[in-house]
Amino acid sequence: MRAHFVAALIVDERGRYLMQIRDRSPGILHPGALGLFGGAVEAGESADRAIRRELAEEIGIVPEDLVFWRTLRVPLPAARRRARDARIDVFAATIAADRVPFLDQQEGAGRTLIGPRRLLAEAEVATSARLAVALHARAAIAAAREEPVAERWLVAAAVSDGGTGA
Repeated sequence: MRAHFVAALIVDERGRYLMQIRDRSPGILHPGALGLFGGAVEAGESADRAIRRELAEEIGIVPEDLVFWRTLRVPLPAARRRARDARIDVFAATIAADRVPFLDQQEGAGRTLIGPRRLLAEAEVATSARLAVALHARAAIAAAREEPVAERWLVAAAVSDGGTGA
């Protein structure tokens, strides 16, 4: 059995990626790390339907230009294994940076818009997110242009509980 997930690479007009700041709840993969918005594909659900459901639930919007980009396979940590690896269907979309502060984020400790080189240099990034951004942003990384400043927004619940997400 292979675990099946969906994830969204959402990029603003300045080439920054919208990333979830994962909470530190026990039992989740990559607690406290930066990750892509998305989640598990439910039984009988298509990947397209799953990503649209996940984005609506997690940030309150589904970008109009959301399209399938590629499938990744990543290993799962031994402690979480019912399957050795996961299939992640990755979708790509754009968002205007001025919309990001007003997203209705319902999951995670916050969000950030961050350039690909800065993201790849971060210590805490989910494996699938690091791989997806590295592949998606190859041309931008190779161009070696100066990246725009990253911006962060914390979810109100994460601020009130010290950012633990508990």
